[in-house]
Amino acid sequence: MRKAFIHIALISLLGGSFYSCKTTKNLQDGQKLYEGGKIKLKETESSKYKNELKRDLEEVNRPQPNEKIAGVRIGLWAHQRVENDRASFYAKWVNKRIGEKPVFLDQVNSNSVKKLMKNRMENLGYFNSKINHEVVEKKRTGYIEFEIRPGRRLHIDSIHYKKVAEQKVDSLIISYLEEEKPIKKNEAFSLQKLKETRTEIADFLKKQGYYYFSSDNLIFEADTISTEKENEAIMELRIKDNASELALVPFKIKEINVFPKYSLDTSQGANNADTTVLYEVEFIQSEVFFRPDRLYPYLFIKEGNFYNPESERYTNKRLNSLKTYRFVNIRYLEDSTFENGNGQLTANIYLSPLNKRSFRSELQAVSKSNNFVGPNLNFEYLNRNLFKGGEALRLSSKLGYEAQLNSGNLSTGLNSIETGVAAELIIPRMVTPFPIEEKFRYSIPKTKFKLSYDLLNRSQWFNLNSFLAVYGFEWNPNIFVTHNLNPVSINYINIGNESEAFENLLSGNPFLARSFEQQFIPGLSYSFQWSQLVRNIKRNRFYFAFSADFAGNALALAQNIGGVTGDNKKFWGQSYAQFSRFDFDLRNYQSIGQESKLVSRIFAGIGLPYGNSVSLPYSKQYFSGGPNSVRAFRIRSLGPGNYQTQDATDGTSFFDQAGDIKIEANLEYRFPLISFLKGAVFTDAGNVWLRNEDGRNGQFTSNWINEMAIGSGIGLRLDIEFFVIRLDVATPLRKPTDNGFQWQDSFEMGNKSWRQENINWNFGIGYPF
Repeated sequence: MRKAFIHIALISLLGGSFYSCKTTKNLQDGQKLYEGGKIKLKETESSKYKNELKRDLEEVNRPQPNEKIAGVRIGLWAHQRVENDRASFYAKWVNKRIGEKPVFLDQVNSNSVKKLMKNRMENLGYFNSKINHEVVEKKRTGYIEFEIRPGRRLHIDSIHYKKVAEQKVDSLIISYLEEEKPIKKNEAFSLQKLKETRTEIADFLKKQGYYYFSSDNLIFEADTISTEKENEAIMELRIKDNASELALVPFKIKEINVFPKYSLDTSQGANNADTTVLYEVEFIQSEVFFRPDRLYPYLFIKEGNFYNPESERYTNKRLNSLKTYRFVNIRYLEDSTFENGNGQLTANIYLSPLNKRSFRSELQAVSKSNNFVGPNLNFEYLNRNLFKGGEALRLSSKLGYEAQLNSGNLSTGLNSIETGVAAELIIPRMVTPFPIEEKFRYSIPKTKFKLSYDLLNRSQWFNLNSFLAVYGFEWNPNIFVTHNLNPVSINYINIGNESEAFENLLSGNPFLARSFEQQFIPGLSYSFQWSQLVRNIKRNRFYFAFSADFAGNALALAQNIGGVTGDNKKFWGQSYAQFSRFDFDLRNYQSIGQESKLVSRIFAGIGLPYGNSVSLPYSKQYFSGGPNSVRAFRIRSLGPGNYQTQDATDGTSFFDQAGDIKIEANLEYRFPLISFLKGAVFTDAGNVWLRNEDGRNGQFTSNWINEMAIGSGIGLRLDIEFFVIRLDVATPLRKPTDNGFQWQDSFEMGNKSWRQENINWNFGIGYPF
């Protein structure tokens, strides 16, 4: 599918009858538009291969006629309007996107097309094909009809390998053919399959040390045709006569040199540098930039081993995942001497580091869907190689202010100031009390230590002090999968300077009061992520994430063993939380055309308080609504269940519209508009619920599907490579009312009060999912 967008097709449908005859009226006498080549397959041997053959023939059926969208040559029409200086703004816009020159019948060289078709059929094993063609002319258009009789397709009876000179490479190839059987007996002939088999054999030999071997050194030939079946052949595989002698020799790694701080400046290269030998590897650096004992475990290339491109690839990936180096370059030098019939290579590993230290400051203007606005100021210092072993130290601080904007005026009574500091140390290896053998080929496992403190001063309500300590691990077994395990996570939250209004709010809402009681959260967390988005490998890609959060279990078990009983256990005089929480996030990204996408998402989360807790801590609860959720509702304004706040402007809804269970579904169609500007049409559905009723009619029941809020809207995205600014506007289609959930029965866009209640604007950075 070419650059034809669905939104353009819809526009063209409106004027289809008007435009349909315009393209042929602009033709000169004798000119006929080409309607394409029509392929008719006759006397096909089997319907099994018919679709494959027709698909391959269509690829060489050139030229393609002018493309039609909804039966209209809209691209050609726009081009003609521009050429004749009669183009409107719409025509110019369409021409810029999908305009195309006319394709005429007399431009088609039918004999060349037939040669291409015959060649393509021979590549598929149809060696006795016949092609006839007929030119069919109409008043203003014409087409060519190709009648094709492919004949019987050649099949492969077996593959025989012809030895070179009893060399080791012969036995390796024979072994590969016998064990892997890349081409099965009686498999249909395919030139592409033979090429793929040559590449597979070459890759196999490279892994056995054949450094100079390539697929071009191999050739398939039809040895004999079976006397029993005319369409079966015995294929002979052999190494070409002109293959280089070095291609038939395996190479071993004789020497390994590592330059931990390499630069094009010779003063920082090999000259005037000290050499440290560790496990037969030479580390050459003028000063100790990276400790050899820390760098050596990341090398998969070993002295004395045969050359293996996989060892090179894994070494490259692991060194790049250190985030210490800008470039990793592995080069091989051939030794002029041979040993025991094997060639010898010197592996030189050049590592060009990033700047060791960096400082970043960032000023943000924040606008939330609950009308809170204000600036944020962030600072970050990064040391990429703290202890000369790839350790990264990140120090950060933040300062933010926000106030709620009501009817164009700032409500100072709802303002807040947030500040915090954090220190994070990332070590590129497993740091554990007990030794763990590292078998991570794809990348380096990382150990993380983090300490942070945050202070939130919410005017006229409370001060919140939050302390967090985390000890955890992250590793990637392959490019698609990421694991995060935090065996130790301690979060302590202290509420102070509580105002009378906040105390009254808690006294009137026992559920909210309980969620603020237990603010000591010792726990363990794990997350798993599988994503096909890291590679554009196919048009239909998936993303799945799972996370589990456990709190207070180890501490409760220790106290139970120690004889401490009851449902209100304390540690150092503090009541601690005890719960389990599980999140599931599944997404699908379906490409439509060249640049459009249909994205769908399903999210489900559940929190289970037990033992020492009757509700989740407030910081662990779910909420719905906002720029990354159900966008037709303000942030934290939806749920739990059928609950509705009486006054969304008093600020109290910020606290209590949360729950223990969350279910959401999203569907969004994304399409290009002009240059970096993208458009979107979306529908969101979701809500949150409580596990235990608290008087707000928000408990999760079997009737949950009837308590799903639904909203739809449109959006604009300024998408500049990895930076996206997003603006969405949405309205509820189904929302909670005094009579339960009801569908929106009218859309009064001209009514100001209706718009204030039902139109919700969302501003965000990045895509919502």
